[in-house]
Amino acid sequence: MIREVQSDEELQALIQSSVELDKIRIWIFNTNEWLTHAEFCKQKFGRATAPKNEPVREDIPKKQAGSQKPGRSPLVSRVLIFLITATAIFLVYNFTRIKWRKIPALEVIAPRPGNVPLMDVDSLIREIEFSRNQKLDKTTATNLRIRNTWPDRMQLRLRSDRQAANGDIKFYNVSLFIDNSTGYNVDQAIVELTNWNKNEVARRDTFQFNFIGYAQPTTRAIPGEYRGDSLSVSFLSLRSKAFNFCYAAEKESNYGNLNDRWFCRE
Repeated sequence: MIREVQSDEELQALIQSSVELDKIRIWIFNTNEWLTHAEFCKQKFGRATAPKNEPVREDIPKKQAGSQKPGRSPLVSRVLIFLITATAIFLVYNFTRIKWRKIPALEVIAPRPGNVPLMDVDSLIREIEFSRNQKLDKTTATNLRIRNTWPDRMQLRLRSDRQAANGDIKFYNVSLFIDNSTGYNVDQAIVELTNWNKNEVARRDTFQFNFIGYAQPTTRAIPGEYRGDSLSVSFLSLRSKAFNFCYAAEKESNYGNLNDRWFCRE
């Protein structure tokens, strides 16, 4: 039989009511093992027995045959002894359990990628037209403008509920949102979610989104939970055939180059 207690007093009361101390097993929350009574006392008090109120037990001589009280059979006596002993086998020491408390939800927006600096696209278009001695058609100019200002048109956001306890934070109900305001469908986006703990990366996960429309944000729920200080998100890659667009996070910035860096040639 398993009993759960919330204080030292309850635990000691249950221990003292037990018939056989060597059969007691105590589980302390946040541990991964059952402790015997002696191990528990040694861990808590520095010795193998509790410091006070330990019941004194004396060996009781076996009853002579025929001395059993009338009306109680040996079978009934054995059952009663078993039930009394069973109540003392497992005790759960629960007053060290972590108490989680809910804190405000986390909402973060992916920062602008370092390899996509701000630029004056109108000036870039004039430079290209001057070098070619030819005016760009409206579609080409529009697509060039979208490809080179895409961080202003593709917002990646993360939201998560949070609970805290003893300096630890638990993130759960994690969701990712991509708000596409390019006016075109984006065929694929690969997103990286980073779990930070003490300013170091504790975990990285990648998620793939397919066919991201522009009518409403695309949402994805992330199963499980994360532990640490914070979470962050970023785009690893983006692809859209509609405006010949290919972005990759590992591509170095070549700001000032008149070439269209994010033109998709594949």
